[in-house]
Amino acid sequence: MRDQLRVLKHGLIASWTMFSAFRTWKTWTFTWLSRLLIQACFYALIGRMLGSQQQVDYLLIGNVVAIMAIDATVVILLTVGERYSGTLSLLVAAPSTHLTVYLGRGLVNLGSGVAASTTAFLVLPPLFGVRLPWPEAALVPLMIVVVGLSCYCYGTCVASFVLGFPSARWLALNLSYLALMTFCGVNVPTSFWPDWLRAITSVLPMTHGLAAIRTFIAGGPGTTVLAQLALEVCVGAAWFAVAAVSFNRMVRRGRRDGTIEFGS
Repeated sequence: MRDQLRVLKHGLIASWTMFSAFRTWKTWTFTWLSRLLIQACFYALIGRMLGSQQQVDYLLIGNVVAIMAIDATVVILLTVGERYSGTLSLLVAAPSTHLTVYLGRGLVNLGSGVAASTTAFLVLPPLFGVRLPWPEAALVPLMIVVVGLSCYCYGTCVASFVLGFPSARWLALNLSYLALMTFCGVNVPTSFWPDWLRAITSVLPMTHGLAAIRTFIAGGPGTTVLAQLALEVCVGAAWFAVAAVSFNRMVRRGRRDGTIEFGS
């Protein structure tokens, strides 16, 4: 366990070093954060154009939470980038499981996503007349963290399957978070989709967590909120387990056929 935590810590330090080399607090605030806030405002304005405050509420809350998913799935780029740059074999030599190394690579981006989503939750609702149940609404950022962790495990799992195809990492990233935004209740209720598709969305991250946040804001039963959050945790754990198996298979195959240093 000590080795696992040590490797996770150094992975986090390396992630922060890379992150801070490309972004300062000014560039993060005035480029990345502002871009995400404008995206959420765009969808809220669609609700306003429809002349329905209910639609404004639904679209804004959904996209505020979806902001976090964009940053959380960036772990796909970071993880696959290790193989693309030829450093995968060095990471495999770390005194821990391979999954621990990869999990540490994108934790800063996960924190960035949670910070951006929380900022949007605090700033945007008053601008669009969305009423929140303060002070109880202060618990929503904690729910966003739960959803973020689940999306992060999902992104790590996707990365484990894309490791063999490094050139497809951008496509995988875009499809991954767009699938969440499309099918998980961000802009349209999951009830809109046919039963077979709803069954698939139930095992995607953010579906249950977003439902819990919506129920909480609407003043719904606490048992329903907790049940949805528990389901979100289970979904994240399932994606984590699949990622662990997939990473181990990839590493064993790479060692066996000599492709672990493949970097193109």
